[in-house]
Amino acid sequence: MNEKNNKRTIFGWSMYDWAKSAYETTTLGAVLPVYFVSVVVPEEGFVFRGNLYTGAEVWGFAIGSALFIFFLIMPTIGAIGDLTGNRMRFFKLFAYGGAIFASTFYFATSGDVIFTLVIYFLAQFGATGSNVFYDSVLKDITTDDTIDSVSARGYALGYLGGGTQLIISFIIILFGPDMLGIDTALASRIAISLAGLWWLVFSIFSFSRMNITETKTETPKNAISGAYSRNFKTLKKIRKFPFLLYFLIAYIFFWDGLQTLINMSAAFFTEVLLLDQTQVLIVFLVVQFVAYFGAKLAGNLATKIGQKNVLYYTMFLLFLVGNAAYFVPEKQLIPVVLMGVVTAMGMGGLQSVSRSVYAAMLPKGAEGEFMGFFSVLSRFSAIWGPLIYAYVSASTGNPRLSLPVITSFFLIGALLLRSVDMDKRISEEEWAAS
Repeated sequence: MNEKNNKRTIFGWSMYDWAKSAYETTTLGAVLPVYFVSVVVPEEGFVFRGNLYTGAEVWGFAIGSALFIFFLIMPTIGAIGDLTGNRMRFFKLFAYGGAIFASTFYFATSGDVIFTLVIYFLAQFGATGSNVFYDSVLKDITTDDTIDSVSARGYALGYLGGGTQLIISFIIILFGPDMLGIDTALASRIAISLAGLWWLVFSIFSFSRMNITETKTETPKNAISGAYSRNFKTLKKIRKFPFLLYFLIAYIFFWDGLQTLINMSAAFFTEVLLLDQTQVLIVFLVVQFVAYFGAKLAGNLATKIGQKNVLYYTMFLLFLVGNAAYFVPEKQLIPVVLMGVVTAMGMGGLQSVSRSVYAAMLPKGAEGEFMGFFSVLSRFSAIWGPLIYAYVSASTGNPRLSLPVITSFFLIGALLLRSVDMDKRISEEEWAAS
């Protein structure tokens, strides 16, 4: 039996966000998209099936395609972890594997488009898989009165960890060429690889602090077939709980909007607003540290004004900033930094409160399965935004026209959220009887 609200375990759990956020912030957010667009993809673009695509368009299509694959397989992996009682073992396997692959971006150089995308897929596979089990144990270690604050603490430490590692990367990229006699491309590769090593080292520390016991419900030989069967049953059962169903549908839309802003922002800044690598790093540093306060504020506001109002507030901020980006002129850093501040206040709250709302609704004993479904739903949600961005950009020649479409997802999510009763919970008895 797990001890609820154990400080050591909660600290260890939160520190995993500190570990993995270095990869998400430095690699996926600030450095790799810029490096991919400006160095890996040739200046004339990348030809695929007879069509020529820009670096940002290739990046958008790659993100969407990878997330679709993860959507197909991750719920089953989460269910297998539940059935075999091996969630923590899977957690470690995905975390360590993803971190090791993330470190190998060092070998991706100019023209290595396919190689870079393969490494991205493998590293992101580890990140996505580890997130399934990271999220799934949240309810094991908290109670209803602490789940919001603990979820917020995880995101807050993630923002701090990602921001701290990003400062290191910033120093390497800014001063490395002069101090070490290397070019900016090599400095970027070193920074990206160090983010993977950060993820690995702090993951080891994180797991050393977590003490979580599990119950095995199926033998390993029956786990895969049982997982598939369980996923189909889960989808059928969810329809019997409208509050959960409507929340998940709303989540698909507002999460897609958020993840598209995060995943495509560096490419947009580089290719459309013509900011350089140093300026993009400055924006992401601001976002990381402001988002820490955004997550903490959201955790406090959730107990005062309610979780639904916090979600409305954060979606409103992101809707505003996404549309404002349409009008920002080229080579102007200050407006982008200001947008970064507003984005950070919105995304910190939207991420932490969404997770805690969902986790609190779940029946006991199905956390891995449900969080596997939730984690993959997060990835499924994030498929369409990058694809839409890439499609609109490729078909119109104007990436700015993608922004009104992407931000409309926040409006749709807010409207759907009106039908959700945030206080509802699924009991073990209700779940077993459904």
